[in-house]
Amino acid sequence: MAKKSDVGLFWLVLNIAVGAMLAVGGIWALQGEGDFGCAAIKSIFSGDVAKILAIAFGVIELLSGIFIILQLFIGDRMGTFGSILKLIVVVVWAVAIVLADFLGNGGLLNGGANNFLGWLYEFALHLIVLCALLITRD
Repeated sequence: MAKKSDVGLFWLVLNIAVGAMLAVGGIWALQGEGDFGCAAIKSIFSGDVAKILAIAFGVIELLSGIFIILQLFIGDRMGTFGSILKLIVVVVWAVAIVLADFLGNGGLLNGGANNFLGWLYEFALHLIVLCALLITRD
């Protein structure tokens, strides 16, 4: 069982990891690529709408990642603004899980059952990130 000091260290590392992941995902989205959340947005929308939404999500993701890391050093000076950004990221990530892991190409309902262990591994990774996002939200 972890000691209280270990939990504090793990909390710090988890916040830095989630913040860095969101910041990098936001930068990638602004460069036109994107991460798992942007891929979900692009799978729903097409054309200019997809590009605009991906850029907007990239900005939200980048700011949320920066706020998570800054919060470790300066406290919660962002107030509810940072929480709202983080909530948007969590909702998009959850929708992305449903779209990609269940309904999308290679999802459980669309060919993923053929390679169940591969599908389960990807699904577990996506759930781990979702849980980390939820844990670091406040």
